[in-house]
Amino acid sequence: MNTAKQEFRWKKVATVVGIATLILMIGTIAYDRWRVSQGWCIRSKPDASQKVMYGDDCWK
Repeated sequence: MNTAKQEFRWKKVATVVGIATLILMIGTIAYDRWRVSQGWCIRSKPDASQKVMYGDDCWK
């Protein structure tokens, strides 16, 4: 009985962690798309420098 209870707990924990990760990823993507639609974005370069871009430059 105790083994079945532990197995159920791990399944429940895994489900909650999976759903939370999915919600976090969707939220991050939605925020990024909203930010670009407002007309600004930040482009990172391989040398670790960043450049703030506006308007249509964000989509290039």
